[in-house]
Amino acid sequence: MVAMAAVAGTIDCGSPNTPSRSEAIFQVRACRGSRRAPDGEVFRILLRDNTVTAQARALVGAGGRRIVLGTLVPGNGGFNTPWNWHLDPDTVRFPEVAIELCDGCPGDVEANGGNWDAGTFCPWTSEIIAEQN
Repeated sequence: MVAMAAVAGTIDCGSPNTPSRSEAIFQVRACRGSRRAPDGEVFRILLRDNTVTAQARALVGAGGRRIVLGTLVPGNGGFNTPWNWHLDPDTVRFPEVAIELCDGCPGDVEANGGNWDAGTFCPWTSEIIAEQN
């Protein structure tokens, strides 16, 4: 009976108070090797979708570049300091390709008041460098 209680305590029965998604913040380096920022510019993304979070975790330390794409939102969102913009956590994805119009550097977005190509930002030179704890 005690064993059953212990097992039951570890099973998620989908109660309304149990979140279906978790949140994770990742540091992203973009524009490494540019004249303005040879070491790149770091920004942060908040992820809520478990599948996207798993993809980001697999990319940490992999050394490869991967496009980070999302919809821009004003303000740092509480996680993208020192920038005055952030990517909407529910729109962030890691596509293989993206149109050139949304490519750029975080500093470019900042210089444009947080605006970029119809509200979408996708630095082609992105690299997921760390998950914040």
